[in-house]
Amino acid sequence: MKRAVSAVVLCFLCLLVSSPAFAQAVFGGIFGTVSDPQGAAVPGATVTVTDITKGTSDTVQTNESGNYSVTHLIPDVYSVTVEAKGFKKFEQKQVTVSADQTARVDAAIQLGSESQTVE
Repeated sequence: MKRAVSAVVLCFLCLLVSSPAFAQAVFGGIFGTVSDPQGAAVPGATVTVTDITKGTSDTVQTNESGNYSVTHLIPDVYSVTVEAKGFKKFEQKQVTVSADQTARVDAAIQLGSESQTVE
């Protein structure tokens, strides 16, 4: 019995002395601004972020300032596609997302048909 009490006390002391574990972020993100050839913001553009390895994607719209943000992405390699009415499609491939980091992908989209793609 004395041995069991000693073991419990020892375990309790170890817990008190040990340093606390801090949580680590396991997600990353991609953000940026979509603008036209004159540098003006393009609100309402559709931004699709696709995980190249898994084939999964997230889609968001740019706000009134042309900004977008996609968070909680698992670290991997992504492609970013931007589409807006009256503009050529924009695609940025091989965007690396790391844990606790955000990658910036700005898109200066060009006037033209949506069926055309600028890489």
